[in-house]
Amino acid sequence: MTDTQIATTRAVERHDLGGAWTLRLLGGTQTPPGVPDVPALPATISAVVPGQVHIDLLRAGLIDDPDVGFGELAQGWVGHSAWEFSRTFEWTPEPGTRTELVAEGLDTFAEVLLNEQPIGRTADQHLEYRFDVGELLRPGTNTVTVRFDSAWEAAWADERARGPLPSPYDEPYPHVRKAAFNFGWDWGPHLVTAGIWRPIRLERFTARLAGVRPLVDVADDLSSASVVVVVRVDGLDGDAADLIEAVLLDPRGEIVARAQAPVDPDVAEQRLGLEIANPALWWPAGLGEQERHRLEVRLVRDGGLLDRWDRQIGLRSVAVDDRPGRWAIVVNGRRVRIRGYNWIPDDPFEAEVTDERLGRRLDQALSGGANLLRVWGGGVFASDSFLDGCDERGLLVWHDFLFACAVYHEDEDVAELVRREAEQSIERLSSHPSVAIWCGGNEAVMGWHGWGWPELIGDRAWGADYYTELLPGIVAELDPSRPYVPNSPWGGSLDIDPNNPDAGPTHLWDEWNEIDYAGYRRHDPVFVSEMGWCGAPAWSTLRRAVPEGDLMPDNPQLVHHMRAINGMHNLARGLQPHFPVPRTPQTWHFATQLVQARAVSSGVEWLRSRERNAGVIVWQLNDCWPVLSWSAVDGDGIEKPLWYALRRSFAELLVTVQPVSPGGPLDPGGTEGLELVTVNDGTDARSVTVLARRVHLDGRTLATEEITVQVPADGTSRVPLPASIGSPDDPASELVVVDSPAGRSVWAHRPDRMSTLPAPHFELDAELDDGALRVMITAGTLLRDVALLADQLGDALDVPPSELFVDRMLETLLPGERVEFRVARRDGLPLQTAPGRDVVRDVVRCANDLV
Repeated sequence: MTDTQIATTRAVERHDLGGAWTLRLLGGTQTPPGVPDVPALPATISAVVPGQVHIDLLRAGLIDDPDVGFGELAQGWVGHSAWEFSRTFEWTPEPGTRTELVAEGLDTFAEVLLNEQPIGRTADQHLEYRFDVGELLRPGTNTVTVRFDSAWEAAWADERARGPLPSPYDEPYPHVRKAAFNFGWDWGPHLVTAGIWRPIRLERFTARLAGVRPLVDVADDLSSASVVVVVRVDGLDGDAADLIEAVLLDPRGEIVARAQAPVDPDVAEQRLGLEIANPALWWPAGLGEQERHRLEVRLVRDGGLLDRWDRQIGLRSVAVDDRPGRWAIVVNGRRVRIRGYNWIPDDPFEAEVTDERLGRRLDQALSGGANLLRVWGGGVFASDSFLDGCDERGLLVWHDFLFACAVYHEDEDVAELVRREAEQSIERLSSHPSVAIWCGGNEAVMGWHGWGWPELIGDRAWGADYYTELLPGIVAELDPSRPYVPNSPWGGSLDIDPNNPDAGPTHLWDEWNEIDYAGYRRHDPVFVSEMGWCGAPAWSTLRRAVPEGDLMPDNPQLVHHMRAINGMHNLARGLQPHFPVPRTPQTWHFATQLVQARAVSSGVEWLRSRERNAGVIVWQLNDCWPVLSWSAVDGDGIEKPLWYALRRSFAELLVTVQPVSPGGPLDPGGTEGLELVTVNDGTDARSVTVLARRVHLDGRTLATEEITVQVPADGTSRVPLPASIGSPDDPASELVVVDSPAGRSVWAHRPDRMSTLPAPHFELDAELDDGALRVMITAGTLLRDVALLADQLGDALDVPPSELFVDRMLETLLPGERVEFRVARRDGLPLQTAPGRDVVRDVVRCANDLV
């Protein structure tokens, strides 16, 4: 065979260009007033790709940690500067092939050069770019260079050229196709990044699989499934004998379907159909197994393999039931009552988020009761590692397109970038069974209705065509197997209040912003895609970020780490109805955490108790830095008390006490008594027996009733509590305590500060047991919401605080009852020492401490 004939059967070669690069600051950078001047820097700085400029500067000790103190404010010049990355590599050309430089993510405005020759420019962080470099590559040593302009300056330039775009922040983020949260958010720092943030490589090929989209459908009776494999091929030669083959293997590795077809160079996309009888299905967590099939797609020429695409897919159908008065996600024909968390980027520098870290977060979501994560529109498109983890765990994914809380230009150049983002992301993500919902964006329609935008922009376009025309059109064309919702929240059309509780997903923020959390019981929406309450991170996380002064709300460093609008005021206002003003750092810290946990869990349980509600997605699972925020898991990866509360409130079986008729915010008991509500999200009907007690705060049991309820699968049972249990003689001195297979549920007739909750007394023992610290607490008085703050034992145990995990929290004990806490290392290594009782006692908190 000749050299040319050999090349025509050569498989795709991919040469990774990640690793060591050189970074340098380009000259001529000017910083505006208020931004620190550019410091003296070395001529070159060692860089690692994938990465971002801030990471390399931190690694070299050239900027302070933006997490700590006011370090964030000292690095503003980084985002105003222009930067250059470069490296050399060796290359041997091969006749008869094509070579492309593939950049999966350049952040954001970049010129790319090969051997000092420009090959292209980029203007979108969210796009993959491909550049034909075959003519510029030379034998031996080659140099690739990427020069980044300031995204900050580009955004301001666009604002000056086209006019301002309304948003909640005085930042120009809507003017650039870049992660909005980089410009600061009400939970995130202001760190405008630049860099080669996703992999970069060279690809040499004669022909390649340019894209594969498996479109899955499952029969209504679940007896069969089909997969339409949509394939795009690049580098076709009309005279070549190219063949596409698709093979589907079941979870045991046996081939269950196969199809092949010759490549037609005149057709942009080719389709191969696969049919499967009695398929093993992929189900969301709690409803069945996460069975996955392996789909292999091969491009073959004259018997030789040119390219191969290989993924794990899931056979399942997904739809939205949006009949009047409903909005529910349906998988394999079954309504899935959603218990979810919103997901934000896990770090300001995405290249720092490892697969191990993602896995830990997803485990925290799953063990925190979730069956869905919503990827919010102010971040980035999910990585395949993130979605692989969701596929494996049965976590459904609601994925926003990347719009958040702002007006957006609809000019032709911007619309073209948006179109390409949607096409690329749908094609890349469509193989993942976890992806269940495409959403046009976050709070744009809400902003149009409620934030005064029409008066600000007049008759200019504001992004509506993206949500109602462009994006749904692309989804319908490329991924008709998944439903689309134009925005979150969404009331059914652009003309209707997007927070219409009868028509679609709503956002509940009045409680945090304006009123007490008992106000959640005013609502009866069909679906909630955002609700939340702020609270402090773990003590060790906050102390790391605020190294100076007391951890109290008058500390300027602490205030710097609260980004919510009116955050400190709202935090104090939220505490006032429930507890006296905290006088010490420890009581203030725990009070914010406890009120956060009670606020969100009480709202979630109320909403889950409403039969028509088909889902609650809490804001938010995670943080990207150490901050007082709405998260359940803080910026150091430590579970806050909220996480433990939601683990109970999001359990498949929920037994909760609720008012029959909610009263005002500070009198939530209403006038019609209390009822026992049992929610069963499982696949089987259940008979549940509970022990309900009326308990005096001095520990006496005043009345007892045993109640058995029958609750169907995906159903709710409501039983009025008898007056002997639900009607107190003294509301300030009594609780309702319900024990069931779901755990203990407690109803207080009055807030703690209006109650006679006693000073806490308890006995404590601590000992090492099988590599963990075993802590036993025996109540001498009634104790409400006992917590052991394990991170504060880091020094005593000689373990990093973020590596410690306690198995339970927020336990209410009656006098004489005992609870065991186990503190262990996350990495599985044994603890080597047990701290003294006094050390452990110092990190035990309960609501009694606060009154």
